[in-house]
Amino acid sequence: MTWKMKEIVLAVILSVICGVIYLGWSTLWIPISAVIGPVGASFMFGIWVIASPIVAYIIRKPGAAFVAEVTAAAVELFTGSHFGLAALLVGLFQGIGSEIAFAIFRYKRYNLFTLMLSGALAAVFGMIYNLLAKGFGYYSTEVLLTTLGIHIISGMILGGWLAKVVVDTLAKTGVLEQYAIMKEKRKKEDANGHVSGL
Repeated sequence: MTWKMKEIVLAVILSVICGVIYLGWSTLWIPISAVIGPVGASFMFGIWVIASPIVAYIIRKPGAAFVAEVTAAAVELFTGSHFGLAALLVGLFQGIGSEIAFAIFRYKRYNLFTLMLSGALAAVFGMIYNLLAKGFGYYSTEVLLTTLGIHIISGMILGGWLAKVVVDTLAKTGVLEQYAIMKEKRKKEDANGHVSGL
């Protein structure tokens, strides 16, 4: 599917906004992790993958989730993330995981389940990056499973569920009228109206 210029522009704008949010969230993570520890602070993970479901939910094109996450991660990196290059590299892995969620359903299913699956798979692939970067001996089995579990739950809630809430709220304002999300919604409404009118 060919991307339209307006879709590219919106994807970039939203990804940049998310990237700035990622940077702020990264900064907030420092004092929180210092107080409750890195494992405890894992509940914050989901915000770092919200770009993928937001952009994919609106544009509904192959590659949207991956491009959004990588772009947001790049913005976080170049605006001064203390995570350095790791911010971009983990973004690549998270983007792949998120993209897989939509690919599983052949880019035809954009409901809450798929968005939450996107956040969950982003968490799994993000952990794969951490294991490769830090070494398989970095985590004890207990810490690994606990961290992964919290990341998955956070990815589902702060990544997937929150993305749907944000986009649905934006949709009500009318600013997304020219995008796939609203076109699909109108098709469903027309179909339901036609059936009920029989």
